[in-house]
Amino acid sequence: MQRAQLKEFYGYGLILAVLIIVQSYSVYVASTTDLSLTWKHYIGFGATALAGVLWAFRKPHYLFYALGLTLVLGYENLIGFTPSLDLTATRYYFNNMAFPVSYQDFSMYMLLIWAYVAHGRLRTMVQSLLVK
Repeated sequence: MQRAQLKEFYGYGLILAVLIIVQSYSVYVASTTDLSLTWKHYIGFGATALAGVLWAFRKPHYLFYALGLTLVLGYENLIGFTPSLDLTATRYYFNNMAFPVSYQDFSMYMLLIWAYVAHGRLRTMVQSLLVK
């Protein structure tokens, strides 16, 4: 692999390591307190395990999509990583209808780190969509 590809690959590994540490902490908190894990946590465990397998088999192209999708689903509060699923809620208004929107802060930060690590691949994707 070239230098840029190695930077991207090990950046994904760092993101996965942080996710695994946070999820291990979630399991620890759930086993020592009365906080219980929900189905969102278990789906998050599975998505992280899938991304970990792709990282172990050195498939950065598939890992880009799997890790990005995992973090976007976490951002949209569909899967969980942290023990308490802290989220920020707001409302968007369209005419007189209110649309409640909530997102997880931890997933947002991890998604920003993922975008920084994968900026080269994201840039080429956007350029291929816009320039023909």
